[in-house]
Amino acid sequence: LAVGLLVGLVNGVLIAYLRLSAFIATLATMTSVIGLAYLVTGGTTVFGMPAEFNELGQGRFLNVPLPVYFAVVISVLIWALLRFTTLGRRLHAIGGNEEVARLSGVNVRWARMLAFTMAGFISAIGGILLAARLGSAAAEQGGDNTLFSVAAVFLGMTVIRSGAANLGGTMIGVGIIGVMSNGLNILGVNAYIQQVVTGLIIIAAVVLSGLKTRER
Repeated sequence: LAVGLLVGLVNGVLIAYLRLSAFIATLATMTSVIGLAYLVTGGTTVFGMPAEFNELGQGRFLNVPLPVYFAVVISVLIWALLRFTTLGRRLHAIGGNEEVARLSGVNVRWARMLAFTMAGFISAIGGILLAARLGSAAAEQGGDNTLFSVAAVFLGMTVIRSGAANLGGTMIGVGIIGVMSNGLNILGVNAYIQQVVTGLIIIAAVVLSGLKTRER
């Protein structure tokens, strides 16, 4: 969790204070962190996690996997933050128009840095749950989830609040992508074809989101 927080803070400083492109900065730190992970693990997959740790990802309560509860709790907390706090309103303002937010008195740099720091911390929680669910950890584990997360966000933009990123829509997008992925696996569809399908979904979602934004 501390490492995730630190990586998020580095991203925030690079983007908010050094004015790097968010895409370039996060891509660069991702590459560096993967390299550090290879150094720490010696390029091998780590096994032998404690049973209590694996329970975080493999355990169930009322026959529902524990990661689902973690996802719901984190989502509710983020929703409450964005909906009911001053910071949430500031983040919405920055997302709408950064210059207008700055002229309105919002400390844009600080808010953006804080947002990326929180993102790093929450991503670390996701990494922990993934390692616990698989019972192992590797440097590039979960790399495929990058595309899935992008697809989920853009799908959410076409479902709720047309053309705008939102938590509710993103959760629906995650559900759609999860069902699609599991369905293709059950049907025995080739993994490479699944990547093609995911890419097409992202393209379609971006196009639909753009069309709805223009309609607004």
